[in-house]
Parts: sequence; structure tokens; C-alpha cells
Amino acid sequence: MNATTITITLLASLSGAVLGIALVEFLAWKQSAAASRRRPKFELARLAVVLRMVPVPEPVRRRWGDPQMEQKLKHAGLDLHAKEFAALRWLVLWVGVIGGCAMAIWRHGDLMGQFLAALAVASSVLWSGVFLRRRIERRQQESDISLPDFLDRLALGLEAGLGFEIALRRTAVDFSGLLGDELRRLVSRLDRGHVRSEALDALTENIYSHDLRAFTAAVKQADRLGTSLAKTLRVQTDLLRTRRKRRAHEASRRLPILIVFPLVFFFLPSLLIIYLAPPLLHLFLGQ
Repeated sequence: MNATTITITLLASLSGAVLGIALVEFLAWKQSAAASRRRPKFELARLAVVLRMVPVPEPVRRRWGDPQMEQKLKHAGLDLHAKEFAALRWLVLWVGVIGGCAMAIWRHGDLMGQFLAALAVASSVLWSGVFLRRRIERRQQESDISLPDFLDRLALGLEAGLGFEIALRRTAVDFSGLLGDELRRLVSRLDRGHVRSEALDALTENIYSHDLRAFTAAVKQADRLGTSLAKTLRVQTDLLRTRRKRRAHEASRRLPILIVFPLVFFFLPSLLIIYLAPPLLHLFLGQ
């Protein structure tokens, strides 16, 4: 079997998981980009309509559509319900199973065919957990990076004599990134008459971040006790900047460990081929 056949079979085996991840990622990106332009698109809503028509067994729907999955979808920023995401997982699972069986039949049930079939089924089963975890971690990291800058600007407005909602509105109107979009949603909830504590709870439901939860807890405590929120935010900003610096140092310390894998699997074999191939050829071929 040549390299072209191996490449084609590997790409076919991963098609189900890649199809599900690419579809949801693309629609979520288009929705977020449209929201930043304030022209809402409804690609995910259209996908949800299609997914509601997918026949999913009731035990599978109950197992995959639990409230914990609903919370994960909110943290991942996907406008899908847990039952709709369960239908997507069910579709991808069948794509992986059918693709794996097709490859096993095409390879006449040999060892390579069995391996590719198992790889296709495993990818179609495990893609959802990896995909959601990666999106949640990415959103958390983006929020944690921009949160100290937001708190600086909010504390500056409070120290200038503005109220909390006015300072929040002026800070969120031109704040960029994921946190800026969520803050503008928070302001719109407050404008619609929601209680401040409920709006802050909705903010922490959309982004899974311990630093953001600490900020909302500080705001609630200042409302309850009547303490100065500006001084609390200054202290919290210094703490968050220290945490951000510590995370950067930890990431830099992990780099030497991560670079070992490309060195061992790519760089060192090339060096061995370059330096050992001529003496081995001379030894075995006598040339």
C-alpha cells in the first residue's frame, strides 16, 4: 500500500468528527462575527431546526441531553440546546460507523482496515468532548486576559463619580473581544429591567471563568454592604494581573517539555538518516 492510499484512508476515517467540528465552529464564528457587526445571522438556528427532525433514540437523547450538557453549551458560546447537540452527535456517530465499516470492507477486513474502522468510530464518539472543552478553555482564556483592562476602566469611571451602571455602559460600548460582547449583553439586560444580580449571573453562565465570578461576587457584595466598589476593583485588578503573569510564566515553563515531541519524532530521525545512512550503506553494500 503506497503513501497516497494511506493518506486517503486516514482522511476518510476522520471525516465524521471533522465534519461535525467544522460545521459548528463555522456557524458559531459567523454568528459571533455578525453579532459584532450588530447584524444577527441565524445559521445556528437553521441548523437547530434541522437537528430537531433527526430521529434520536430516547435513552440516547436523555443521556446526552442532560442539564450538565446544557451548561457546557452555554459556556462554549453555542446557541444550541442539549437535545439538538445530542442529535448532531448522533449524526456524526453514524457517519463514523458507516465510514469505518466501508473502510473495513474496502480493505477486506485486514489489520489496517480494522485499525482505520476503530479510529473512525473512536473519533466520531470522542469529538464532542474535545470540541467543547477546547471552546470553553479558549473563551475562558480570552476573558481572563482582557478582564483586568476592563476592571481598570470601570474603576476609573467609578472614581470619577459615575454610578455603576453608567460606568459599565460607557466602558462596554467600545470594549472589544468576547468580554466586550458579553458586557454589552449585560447592559442590554439591565436596560430591559432585569435585576442586577440576575444579569451578573447570566454573564457568568455564558463564560466559565473564576476571575469573572470573583468580579460579579465583588459587585454583589458592594451592593449588599454599601462598600466602595472602586477600591475593591483596584485590589482585584492587581490580583488578576498577578495571576495573568503567573499563567504566562507557567505556559513558558511548559514549552521545553512540549518541544521534546517534535524533536524526538521529526528532528532526531532526520539527523540520524543524514549522519548514519552513508556509513550503513558503506557497511552493508560495501560501497
